[in-house]
Amino acid sequence: MLSAAVVLTLTVAGCAGNGSGFTDAASGKGGTCDPKQVHLVQSGRGFENPYYVAVDAGARAFAKSVGLQNNYTWIASEGDSSKQLTQIQSLLAKYGRCTVLNVDPNDNSILPAIVTAVQRQNAWLVTQWNKPDGMTPATSSAHWVAHMSVDGVPQGYNTAKALFQAMGGKGNIVALEGILDNVPAQQRFAGLQKALKEFPQVHLLEAQTANWDQTQAQNVTQTFLTKYGDKINGVWSANDAMGLGAIEALKAAGKVGVVKVSSVDGLQQTIDDVKANNVGYVATTRSTGSVQGGFGLAIGYAAAIGKIDPAKEPAEHRAFYLTYQGIVTSQNAGSLPSPTDASGLNFNNIWSVVASPIGN
Repeated sequence: MLSAAVVLTLTVAGCAGNGSGFTDAASGKGGTCDPKQVHLVQSGRGFENPYYVAVDAGARAFAKSVGLQNNYTWIASEGDSSKQLTQIQSLLAKYGRCTVLNVDPNDNSILPAIVTAVQRQNAWLVTQWNKPDGMTPATSSAHWVAHMSVDGVPQGYNTAKALFQAMGGKGNIVALEGILDNVPAQQRFAGLQKALKEFPQVHLLEAQTANWDQTQAQNVTQTFLTKYGDKINGVWSANDAMGLGAIEALKAAGKVGVVKVSSVDGLQQTIDDVKANNVGYVATTRSTGSVQGGFGLAIGYAAAIGKIDPAKEPAEHRAFYLTYQGIVTSQNAGSLPSPTDASGLNFNNIWSVVASPIGN
């Protein structure tokens, strides 16, 4: 992970190339790239997390829709911010101003350096999930076309409510948090806290980060089980990968099915477990991975070829939440398409996935 000082150094160095830093968003113009010369880049943590397999599926579906399947590159940061920035800078140097990047920044602090690197090349950037408070595309750079996320508060709240109801409205839970610097982790935990206020007989014993990672979550859950034993009635997880790690720990302790679990993301294994209703998994959310991969690149591509001028787009197109899809329970799990099924994505209206603007 990059320290704040390193990010600041990289950002200043990036600005030195044009002497001005970020542009005034109002001065930007749409791109003039030949559609056939655009290179599409998707950056995320890695395919060991099935969420990113769904992101890649959506990205590839868009690339195919515009005949650029051979101009598509996936880069895996593997949770390393320094590596992610180096990868992005290398591809920008290789492909120049007609590079379109759809990036899930590993943490908030790396984003200023990414925006600077994109701007130096006059390339095009769409970001997912993470950005520092107060930093927006509209006030930073016309080449930072858009930022999209999912409002994590209702996700965390509704999956927590489902968990508490499965527990009979009372008992004790432990919580697995994501990377603490990540906005979705913070929002989802806020949703959990909101639900706890509505269920006064449910008590949070302890919360720890497992950094979105399944193996770490299994280890943290094992620690919780050693510490609290039979006091634990439920595990709330900020994402499915960690929820699956919790299930493995519960299996090893002989408590699978006895202790209830809920989480967020809509991975196929989680949906299957919720549908089967045999390991105590009670709820997750609908996957947005393919939508984020496909529409993130579609929006950046539209800017690169001049179909849209980011500086002239309304605020709700520059930073927005995706339409909330609700939660997955045993009642609807069997009717959902696979998270990697991108066949239903229609890129004719790139703004069709916008639900509401992100405030800052």
